[in-house]
Amino acid sequence: MKKWLRLILWVVLTAYLVVALGFVADRRMDAVCEKLHIVIRDSSVNQFITNDEILDLVLENQKDLLGQKFYKINQREIEDLVSNHSFVKNSEIYSTIDGRLNIELVQRKPILRVVNGKRESYYIDNEAVIFPLSKNYSSRVLLANGYIFEPFDWFKSRKLKPDEHTMNRRSSVIYDLFTLAEYIYKNELWRAQFAQIYVNSKYEFELIPRVGAHVIYFGDISDYKEKFRKLEAMYIHGFSNTGWNQYEIINLKFKNQVVCSRR
Repeated sequence: MKKWLRLILWVVLTAYLVVALGFVADRRMDAVCEKLHIVIRDSSVNQFITNDEILDLVLENQKDLLGQKFYKINQREIEDLVSNHSFVKNSEIYSTIDGRLNIELVQRKPILRVVNGKRESYYIDNEAVIFPLSKNYSSRVLLANGYIFEPFDWFKSRKLKPDEHTMNRRSSVIYDLFTLAEYIYKNELWRAQFAQIYVNSKYEFELIPRVGAHVIYFGDISDYKEKFRKLEAMYIHGFSNTGWNQYEIINLKFKNQVVCSRR
């Protein structure tokens, strides 16, 4: 008997919740949009875009939004509008009974800033998306410059896809830069150590450290993980004895060895 009572109780409770949630949903959709509430979740990390800019973007494209009932508002359209902004990684839109349309978003997370041969500058984020600089904020990330010719117009806030071009050494530089930057970003030691990647006239990479007066000749992207392992061993076992400033050049281009040139 107790078993049946518990079952009946669960059925009644479930039915009540379904009715109650439906009632709340109906009330929310019948409510009038009185205010936009914008939350940039990672604003303490990056400030590429402001609340006011998002507000202006939405109201410019949805001029009759305020004062409109929620059931007449295409929230998916607003979500797509915000998510398609160059600085926005993703967004979420939802309404509440008190008349607020809530817009929550996360910004893109840059791992590399590129300055090409024409002095154009742009970011590459951790998902391999290229996006422009912001007038509001400059992110302190790894810098790449030198013999880089890919203009920003080639990419226009879309994900890098190395297989969509006929790849030669010059055109592959931007993809190789992302590979290096991603590896450096994910390694705490390298992220703290390196400030710059310079692309020389042979389209090979030179790493410029934050600490020490040396330059690291990295070569091309081949065997890059092994090159970083050799460099780590040099830092741990070599520099701990000789200090940071004894060498002018550390050359990782040769297989199974590190060649150092003293000052």
